Order: sequence, then structure tokens, then C-alpha cells
Amino acid sequence: MEASRESTYKQTFAKLGWVLIASQVLMMAVVWAGEELYIRWLIARDPMIGAVELMHKLQDSGVWLIVGALAGLTPCLALKLTEHPKQLPAFFGKKNQRIGGTIMVFCFLLVMGLQNIASLLTIPVEVTANLLGGSFYSAHASATAASQTASMLLYSVLIAPFCEELMYRGFVLEYLKPCGNTFAILFAAVIFGLMHGNIIQLPMALLCGVLFGYIAVEYSLSASMVLHALTNLTAEILARLGDADEVAAAGVNQALFAFGLIALFLCITKLHQPIRAYARQGYAEKKTVKLLMTSPPILLLIIYLIVLTAMSITPI
Repeated sequence: MEASRESTYKQTFAKLGWVLIASQVLMMAVVWAGEELYIRWLIARDPMIGAVELMHKLQDSGVWLIVGALAGLTPCLALKLTEHPKQLPAFFGKKNQRIGGTIMVFCFLLVMGLQNIASLLTIPVEVTANLLGGSFYSAHASATAASQTASMLLYSVLIAPFCEELMYRGFVLEYLKPCGNTFAILFAAVIFGLMHGNIIQLPMALLCGVLFGYIAVEYSLSASMVLHALTNLTAEILARLGDADEVAAAGVNQALFAFGLIALFLCITKLHQPIRAYARQGYAEKKTVKLLMTSPPILLLIIYLIVLTAMSITPI
């Protein structure tokens, strides 16, 4: 790799790292400030309110998560995917191929299969954590619980899919595409998985992030948003069904798991060669990967996200 190109990549990765760090900081600052104001308002309205009730009200409110998620998108504008900001809506709305209903259903079932496979991967990790005196029970409860308010439901089903896809499959992936599609898809998926800050959600988000990235590149960003929203909506429905009827929820979950396994089996047996060929075409040079992983802002971001994820482990 020539020196000029190496220098360009260093600047590219550093800029991306600082933008993502700024996004995380801004998002957290907005959520923290909003929750502080909400707490003060609750106490002013009811000076006798207890700490437990305050905590429940904070956990059930998705308003500041919505505001924080939207605010976190603003630093990404510095990536300048196009020289004309007014062209961004058209840029993200472009369609490479039209995704049909059959493909969307297949991809949805594939997501269900990937999520169930990912859940199996967490079993040995939980066992290891138990041996070390820790547990992922709280992380699991947080990841699988149904939204208790309209604002949390809105955040889970609409705002989070929109903002996360726009950030990771929109800005981040598109920014890195000149380095190779596979490289961009995988990096966006890794950061997307770590961003959740939940050890239970990490493998699920990582695997699904790869699929969302492929959908965004080969079809459209709007298609990945729809698939992401359907995934979150299904999780909400299953959680509510589980609260009402555990037997029925288990039956639906098992059916989705079975169809998901069939979709995975078809991918492995029928599509493995096209998938491998596609991946090889989008590989980045080893030097490019090294430059990314040694970029100080990227390293700082990854270390922070790993620490955030590790904090989801709680003592037994």
C-alpha cells in the first residue's frame, strides 16, 4: 500500500472513530440530562416518592432514549457521504435491487434462526460467568422484557431500528464501502453489536448486523430498517405473549426457531458458494484492517464499548 493511500486511510478511520465517540457521548449526555430533569420534576410533583418508584418510572420512559438516539445521529453528518447535505435523503433511499416479499420473509426467518443460534452461544458464557461468581440474568431480563409504556414501544419498534440502521448501515457502512463491502459490513456489525452494551444481545446483534448490512448494500437502507423493525416487533409480541400465556409463547417461539433453522440450512447448503464468493469480493487488504484496528480513536471506542458490555455482568 502506497504511503499516500495509507495516510488517507489513517485519516478516514480516525475521523470515523471520533465521530462515533462524539455520537456516543452526545447520546449519553442527552439521555442523562433528560432523566435528571425528569427526576427533579417527579420529586417536585411528589416529594414523598420513593427511590424504587423513581427507578421504575425512569426505566419505563422511552422519551429520553428517543431524543438521545436522534441526537446521536447528528455527529455522523460530519462524515460527509455527499458534498451536498440536501442529497442525503435521496442518497439513503436509493435501491440497488427491489426486494420482494418472498426475500423479505426469508430474511426475517433467517433472523429468527440467527437469534436462536446466538442464544445458544450465550449458554457456555453464562456457565463461565457463574463459575466466576457472575451472572447475565439481569442482562437477559433487560433484553427480553416487553416495553411497559407507549414511549418505550415506540422507541423499540420504530425509533431504534431507524436510528441504528441510519447510523451503522447508513453512515458507517457507506463511509467504509470504498475499502470493501465485506469489510464495511463486518465492521458496522461489530460496532452495532457492542453498542447495545448487553452481553446477551451482543451475539444476536452481531450476526443480525451482518445480514442487515448485506440487505442495505444489495437492496436498500429502507429494507434493512423494515427488517430490523419487524425483528424488534416480533420480540415485543413474544414478550407480551409470554407474560399472558407462557405455553403459547413457547409454541410460537419454537415454530419460529424451526423455520429459522430451515432458512439457515438452505443458506448453508444452497447459498454457501455465492455467499463465499460475495465475501471474497469485498475483502479489504490486510494492511487496511491493521490500520483500522490500530487507529487510536477506533481503539478507544472499542475498549469503551467492551467495558460497557462487560458491565452487564452482575454478581450472583
